[in-house]
Amino acid sequence: MPQVVELPPIGQDSRGALVALVRVCKETPAKGETFKEFRSRLRGAKLWERERPTVMLRFLGVGGTTIMPSIFMQTLAAANGDDAIAEAVLDRVWQLNPLLGKTVIDLVAQRAYHKDEIYKQLGSSVYKGLVPSRPALETWLQIAIATGLLRTLGIAVTTGPRAERYVQLAQAFDVDEFLQDDKPEPEPLIPNATDDDAAAAAPVETTGPESSIPIAASAPSGSPLPAPLRHLSADGVPSPRNRERPVPTSRFAQEFSDDVLDETRTRIASWWSEAQKPSLTYQPSDFGLDPEAWVEGADEVVYRVAVAAALAFRLDRDRNAVIAAFNSLDKAGVLGDLYQGIVPENLPVHVDARALMLASLAARRCSEVPELASQLEGRASAAEAFASLDTALGRGLFRTELFWIMDMLAKLGTIRYADLGDFTVTPHRIVRDTLFRLGFIDSPYASNGAALTAATRAARKAVPEGAADEILTTFALACGCAYDCPHRRTCDYPCRERLE
Repeated sequence: MPQVVELPPIGQDSRGALVALVRVCKETPAKGETFKEFRSRLRGAKLWERERPTVMLRFLGVGGTTIMPSIFMQTLAAANGDDAIAEAVLDRVWQLNPLLGKTVIDLVAQRAYHKDEIYKQLGSSVYKGLVPSRPALETWLQIAIATGLLRTLGIAVTTGPRAERYVQLAQAFDVDEFLQDDKPEPEPLIPNATDDDAAAAAPVETTGPESSIPIAASAPSGSPLPAPLRHLSADGVPSPRNRERPVPTSRFAQEFSDDVLDETRTRIASWWSEAQKPSLTYQPSDFGLDPEAWVEGADEVVYRVAVAAALAFRLDRDRNAVIAAFNSLDKAGVLGDLYQGIVPENLPVHVDARALMLASLAARRCSEVPELASQLEGRASAAEAFASLDTALGRGLFRTELFWIMDMLAKLGTIRYADLGDFTVTPHRIVRDTLFRLGFIDSPYASNGAALTAATRAARKAVPEGAADEILTTFALACGCAYDCPHRRTCDYPCRERLE
């Protein structure tokens, strides 16, 4: 069973949309019809959402160039009376996300719940499923009210006249077994050739460096650095060691006091100023993004930054190859098609299959939270914005990448918070190792978001200005930092290795 969190708004206008949906199902020929004809009838019934075409198709269980009526559509078409229609819709809603249904039913079976209370429960650690956006939950609740699963009680909701059967289903539902066997619902196929609203595809680049991934761009075998940092090296960088008198171990044997950490920060800043190494960190312009793009389509910018993050961290290529892969997909119109929920028709001649897969994963997750951009810029603090980003794009998809995404949005100037600097340093393992050795954090391990956030704050404390992750990584490379460090007897920095 899947965990579909987006449903079509068929319960928000006193059954008008639901009646229209039943009519569409009744009028669908048993032998099928073309996608264009089916879409035209959905438009006539005011059920087609151009920005979210997959939502209705997924709910109906159809897709492809020829639309054949699904079992659900046949059941709905054959329904005789309000009770049968409501049961068919409720069964489909339950089928698409039984975990969400069980959670809401278990809550309202105890007492009446305000809608915001329900959403808080879903956003807590108690709920183990995919968390819908607040508007998506509202759509779910409206369908539940329209079909009698729930009823309103003042400003709250409670069990409705058709709840009994689903209360029993909820009681028999095994959450752990469901999560173990959970598989996502296949994405509906939207044929590009029949979509007369789709923009003409961009011409395919058949030659040139941006149409394929250069073989020479692959990261060196056995590189100790994560992919987003492989453009860094210590070549031509002066050593940070042996520049000043060693800090006596007696000053940090018991603890790394603020005075000791301040001295380390000052020494790093002095060394980096002398190094005069230009930053090669990713910039929004590398991916064709600027503040104007945010004004024109903020959610698409978030999606494109998410794709860039997926490629930067998981394509396992260096910086130039990542940018080339992104541009190759973009120029062929693939990124635009994925954002619109359309199956790409035109692919680069030498398409990188892994890049395409990563872009598809990012597109799917972003489609589940269509209002993410407004959430990110409408919070009280960067901490709250990061929590929204984690809820939307975390949950098994992104982890350290979330900080990279926050940094890119900060560079665009689209989010502005006083504490933004605490969330714009990517806490790569080499960064955490360096911070641990220098005493800024108590452990290099980070098994949860809180530990990663603590590492980013520590990195910003160690390097208040600039790309702290790159500066600390370059510092470690130039110093020769390592566990069981060979320089422990001669290093002048306050470091845990010197205490061994």
